[in-house]
Amino acid sequence: MDAKTKRNIALVGHAHCGKTTLAESLLHACGAISRKGDVMQGNTVSDFYDDEIERKISINASYLKASYKDHQFQIIDTPGYSDFIGESVSALRAVDGAVLVIDAINGIEVGTEDMWERLQRLNIPCIIFISKVDKSEAKIDDTIKAIKEQFSMHANRINFDSAEFMESVAESDDRLLEKYLEEGTLSQDEMKAAIGKAIKNCKSFPIISGNALNDQGTQELLDAIVAYLPSPLERTFKVKVPGGEEVKEVSPSADGPFMGFVFKSLFDPHLGQLSLMRVIRGSLTANTDTYNVSKSSKERVSTISVLQGKEQTAIDAAHCGDIVAMAKLKNTNVNDCLCDSKEKYLLDPIVFPEPSISASIKPKTRADEDKIAESLHRLCEEDHTLQVHRDNETKEMIISGIGDLHLKIILERMKRRYNVDVELGRPKVSYRETITKKGHARYKYKKQSGGRGQYGDVDIEISPLPRDGEEYEFVNKIFGGAIPRNYIPSAEKGIKQAISEGVLAGYPIINIQVTLIDGSYHEVDSSDMAFQIAGIMALKEAVKSANPVLLEPYMDVSIVVSDEFIGQISGDISSRRGRIMGSEAKGKNQLIKAQVPLSEMFTYANDLRSLTGGRGGYSMKFSHYEPAPAKVTQQVIEKKKKQE
Repeated sequence: MDAKTKRNIALVGHAHCGKTTLAESLLHACGAISRKGDVMQGNTVSDFYDDEIERKISINASYLKASYKDHQFQIIDTPGYSDFIGESVSALRAVDGAVLVIDAINGIEVGTEDMWERLQRLNIPCIIFISKVDKSEAKIDDTIKAIKEQFSMHANRINFDSAEFMESVAESDDRLLEKYLEEGTLSQDEMKAAIGKAIKNCKSFPIISGNALNDQGTQELLDAIVAYLPSPLERTFKVKVPGGEEVKEVSPSADGPFMGFVFKSLFDPHLGQLSLMRVIRGSLTANTDTYNVSKSSKERVSTISVLQGKEQTAIDAAHCGDIVAMAKLKNTNVNDCLCDSKEKYLLDPIVFPEPSISASIKPKTRADEDKIAESLHRLCEEDHTLQVHRDNETKEMIISGIGDLHLKIILERMKRRYNVDVELGRPKVSYRETITKKGHARYKYKKQSGGRGQYGDVDIEISPLPRDGEEYEFVNKIFGGAIPRNYIPSAEKGIKQAISEGVLAGYPIINIQVTLIDGSYHEVDSSDMAFQIAGIMALKEAVKSANPVLLEPYMDVSIVVSDEFIGQISGDISSRRGRIMGSEAKGKNQLIKAQVPLSEMFTYANDLRSLTGGRGGYSMKFSHYEPAPAKVTQQVIEKKKKQE
């Protein structure tokens, strides 16, 4: 099919605004399905995973196809819950246009605002569909007013007889505006040409209203998609040549060298991982080799298929503008570019939102220990907002995601798909210990056990180092052979071991200088082990005399909220023993910068969502260590004693 007659669109919006119901209505109107499914009955084309049917929500983006008036539609139905934002982010890299669905009862919600901002940032043209307009609680006029005030004054119902619409069209084109001001009117042909151009340039946003449950507005929406949203040929892609920084623009074409971008990985119970690709240029035939530019290697593409929910239809070749699935690729992952080997380009990778909530994860049985890493690895390939790492210090496996619901779904999928049963816990905090004054100790390790004994004598002084300086420094001031040179590394080895184990609660000691000032040895009984033990014990006794304190990690926290929530945020940060470091404007919002103890941040994702009605976001990174209050220190020490 000619790429000019293809339309790739994403249905986006807040949770429960009616996207999946609209997808069913569109498929039915196009004749792609003979009977519409219902979200509540769990029989829609889009929501086919068991957890989606059980929860009656979209969790994964679904890929659909239909034909209408000689045009080929590929539709991506995206989840509305913020926990699954990664699905929408990847979907937007595969489409040329979007339908922003807004609930006429609830109006503009958090997810609506988020998706509008993403569409604007990516310069993706969109049609606004106001759903559920026939409900008694619907507030259509208020919703349109809010769209104009919060999004764009150039969002209007398409009405060529309306003076307001005519004026809005005229404002999108300087030449037309001049004519409109002179003559006071425009012809319908002039308006149609101008409105199409304005929509594709993201300067105008048509509003259509209806109720997909009874197909109201569906036909009008289909006609608008055909008339106003761009084909794959009506955009350009910025690319880089491998090994260089030069940026070029590539225009899609049906006959150019093949180029495709892998934007998503999906799990199929029969075929395993499926790689989803948007064909940017040219064609790719099944059972042929292509070149993975990102990995600098060949990739064999055996099968190509198009998706209709969970159903797959094999095709011989994928062409410009197509969104296709490829099974069992060996070297290809999300963000990889596949190209003709003669002309290699790279696209910028998709930037996924950073996780905001973490938990420790461990198997419920020893039998699951081996399977846990593999199952999490597969889930991370599919979901790039999920991160997993092992904390080498606490020996815990940490799983991080967007929200509570996100992590719950991951756990359910581990059990359902891979038969791995796990439980979540609160991650341990990596505290540190330090000293606040100078200390001194001498320890003589002497042991006789009938034959050769053990003897090592170490005399040390310790002093604090600057908090922003070295974590550890060793100074050797032994003179006159009080300790033979070959035993000094053994003494330091023992000192380092004691530093790594701490004195208060078993955490590493930092910002400490250790000076070896004296000692003694025995020609027969001294050994490496004896001096190691002497070093360990001397360090521990010296630290006890140097007023040791527990240090807790502080995080640099960046919080983005609207002005109305600044007071609540400031109060909440103070209640977490944090401090506000400053704020600055960020678009329509405020960026608040704060420093907060890590131990107070484990519930922040949910608490921020509650404080701001879901309209706040944050990120954090490690900043520094600070002395912990006496109460926190006591709790940590007591917990350590219980564990021992």
